[in-house]
Amino acid sequence: MSVRRFRLEGSSMLPVFKPGEVAIVECKVQSAKCKINPGDCLIYEFEGRTLLHRVVKTAPTGLWFADDAGRLEPHLVPWKNIRGKVLSRNPLAGGLAGHIYSKIRRSIYSLFA
Repeated sequence: MSVRRFRLEGSSMLPVFKPGEVAIVECKVQSAKCKINPGDCLIYEFEGRTLLHRVVKTAPTGLWFADDAGRLEPHLVPWKNIRGKVLSRNPLAGGLAGHIYSKIRRSIYSLFA
């Protein structure tokens, strides 16, 4: 497994990921071993920036991403722009728990925005 490190910036994924932390990322997301589900966090390229956000939906052409803070509209990112899946011990960083957490957090944010 090939891994890389990314230093995080911004607050859109607080409190799961904090600015200044380093995320460890598995780089081969298109391999059969790297199953991606809604709720997983990935690093990707979008509009000239490298971002870490949560998968909200998968599609044959790419992945739909949104932030936990609810400030970013869900957007489709082509497979070629996906850089890697975040490896984390935090149960809210992926899978079903992350998906539920993100939906609740985005709903709460929309009430106060």
